[in-house]
Amino acid sequence: INTPRETREEPMTAPSRTEQPTLHDVLGAPLPPAPAYGSNSIADVLESASSLVAQRSLARPAHALDDDPAFNSVADPLNLAGRLAEQDVDPASFRHACVVMVDGLGEQLINSYGGYAPALRKTLNLGPLDAAFPTTTAASLTSLGTGTAPGAHGIAGYEVRNPAGNGGAGSVMNHLSGWDQSVDPHAWQPLPTVLERHHENRRVLTISLGKYRGTGLTEAALRGGDFVDAVGYNARVTYALEALSSRTPTTVYLYWGEIDAAGHRYGVGSDEWLQQLEELNSALKRLAERAPAWAALFVTADHGMVNVPEHQRIDYSGVEELTRNIAMTAGEPRAVHLYLEDTSEAARTATAQRWAQYWGERAWVIDSRELVRAGYFGPVITDAARGRIGDLMVCARDDWALYDMRHYQERALHMVGQHGSLTDAERLVPLRMLKTF
Repeated sequence: INTPRETREEPMTAPSRTEQPTLHDVLGAPLPPAPAYGSNSIADVLESASSLVAQRSLARPAHALDDDPAFNSVADPLNLAGRLAEQDVDPASFRHACVVMVDGLGEQLINSYGGYAPALRKTLNLGPLDAAFPTTTAASLTSLGTGTAPGAHGIAGYEVRNPAGNGGAGSVMNHLSGWDQSVDPHAWQPLPTVLERHHENRRVLTISLGKYRGTGLTEAALRGGDFVDAVGYNARVTYALEALSSRTPTTVYLYWGEIDAAGHRYGVGSDEWLQQLEELNSALKRLAERAPAWAALFVTADHGMVNVPEHQRIDYSGVEELTRNIAMTAGEPRAVHLYLEDTSEAARTATAQRWAQYWGERAWVIDSRELVRAGYFGPVITDAARGRIGDLMVCARDDWALYDMRHYQERALHMVGQHGSLTDAERLVPLRMLKTF
């Protein structure tokens, strides 16, 4: 077993919520705080969980951003060892780690519907954590997979602008359902992943649906190690148990997407959604009961979800005062990126004011430069990320969703459960540990 490389044992002190200056939108409304990247966010989970593998004796592989003073270059950015010790769990007792990523299961949903998932209610609560911003799968999974924030990895939304697309005129890049086949995911997101880095000195395994093998997002966010195709619930748990019973130190990433899909289609709390929650509960119960005591089992999520009533899914594409000076829209209906034709200060201010006055308390309208300065995209921001993020961002408040139907297909208006914005329901995600001891 390798000797750990010299590094700080504790994470750098991050500003507390009260120390962080409050950012306000165009109308002066305060925004929720920026994610605590590097100390309490989804970006820190896989890195910290991997630090426990082989009784904390394996080296932390170097990271491409280690020399950047803004990056939290530690083996355990969450101070997960300290959190476990506070729960009377010995962090040096684990040979393996398994991170179960439950797409869409935010902290508030566990608190509200925990009666349907008693196995989750019995877990050790080590969170909640912050999702990445925007609170969407592409941004959070890439943050989890790279150990960095969207400003560093550049996947800052469900959709963003590809400045090089359309012959240099710019185009919309969809990270999930429409990856541009002309875009190399390894170039679009060049940072090595946690799985790639840790594969140097342990077994690394992804367990997910076969349809995600080799996709643009998987290659950009979670490349590295071995990929196991497991469609059914039982198959996923069985493969995870086999890996966790090995004598070889192992990190397992197990993806669970059914709850998110049911929420989008039927809504949080629907019969279909509750059925998927109960299926998850059964799987987690089996995993915890049969995994060896030396396997650290963690449950987290990439974002939460809110139900948006049909009459509050608003198509703004025909509103002239909103489309004026807009060259392109991207993002998602609860976190819209606006790319301006005229980016002069006067035009930028006028456009922001029109949007803010139109939506009022239904949305926060923010200059993205302010979001960057305040750390919503993380402490590191690359030129590539800046070129992809909108000039302005419009984040829905409460249960509203804002659509540019020149850009979406009609079925998008039928989506019940949604996410992307800054509300607690969307941004707070769990970190729970299943008991195997």
